[in-house]
Amino acid sequence: MPAFDVDSQSPGGSFEPQPADHWSMPLGAIAGIRLYLSYSVFVALAILAGLVATVHGREGNGDLPLVALTAVTIWCFGWGLQLLVQLGLHRWTNAKSESITIGLLGVEAANPLYRRYPWSAVANLMAACFSLTALVMLGAACLAVHMLTRTAGYADGTLWLQELAAPGLGLDAVEKSYLTAAWLLWIQAACQAYPLPKNLGRGAIASAIALFAAEANDDLQLKLLRRLLQLISLITVVIAIATLIGDGDVHLPRWPVLLFLAGLLWVSTYKNDLRDWITSIHVAAADPIAGHFDVTELRASDVTDSHDTSVRTPWLSEWIDSVRMRHKRKRVRAAMRREHEEANDAARLDQVLQIVSQHGTKGLSHEDRALLQRVSKNLRRHRESQQQSDGGASE
Repeated sequence: MPAFDVDSQSPGGSFEPQPADHWSMPLGAIAGIRLYLSYSVFVALAILAGLVATVHGREGNGDLPLVALTAVTIWCFGWGLQLLVQLGLHRWTNAKSESITIGLLGVEAANPLYRRYPWSAVANLMAACFSLTALVMLGAACLAVHMLTRTAGYADGTLWLQELAAPGLGLDAVEKSYLTAAWLLWIQAACQAYPLPKNLGRGAIASAIALFAAEANDDLQLKLLRRLLQLISLITVVIAIATLIGDGDVHLPRWPVLLFLAGLLWVSTYKNDLRDWITSIHVAAADPIAGHFDVTELRASDVTDSHDTSVRTPWLSEWIDSVRMRHKRKRVRAAMRREHEEANDAARLDQVLQIVSQHGTKGLSHEDRALLQRVSKNLRRHRESQQQSDGGASE
């Protein structure tokens, strides 16, 4: 492929990274991670405000604005919990994030190839499992607080089931805010677990297939992933039919929502992000140290260095070798990280260039523009190093 210089071949101007993509707004940064808020949140808030304003004047709905505000606050608290999990993974694991977008359900799982440092299958599973577990456990704690404060026989398990079986999810009164919190946190966890695009469950299922079918090639893993998601879609249809039979004459039937989700999931199985998940996991699977560098060879080269090891005491020799080994491992890790970044950028470059040829620079997100800038810098660096080597050879 010919060299693509961003500065000279830009069809629509400079590729300076934009502060946000076309469907999110920047909020700032936390611990070096850029935060964005999806515009879908504002759309949902506008719809909710319209509904509250419409039915607020009816009899028995006097406290509806306060109930709605309580529900939104609880829902946002679930977002914060998911964000804390992501920040914890960024701080204490190799699951590094450059930016996080908060969507309607919480943290959005963006296209994995947009990450500068691809996550391994274990990292994707940790992010999903920790976030969902935190939501479920906090919901259970809220339910326990509700039972302790609202009922006398909280030790009786049947009372717990009766409270959960009561219609309204606790939204019929502000006094049931803890019950409302439990339901909303569980609903948020269930929605994030459902493997639609940008949901945590999608990356978790792709990672599980990459782990349990590690010997299979990319095409077979992609086929298994697609078939599993289609199976989940069919199971959702069966649940929707059962719900249709069981709902009876309820005012707000649940089966249309389930049927709509099943259709969305089935259609999404043909999106390119499934292959991107498999590709990113394979890119991250190669250990930059153990897979490309033999530690025993390092120690052998250390012994043959110009330093006189005969005058060292054993513990001093081992300590010096350990320090030198650590520095060499750092250099190798940095070199391999650059190779992984370039491989990850190359996997996305053709798709970004196709977007440029079809829609110009206006169709690019801030991640695409940053990718083109990195590729341009790498190409210029390689050309400069090649010119220097050619000049040295001619002399």
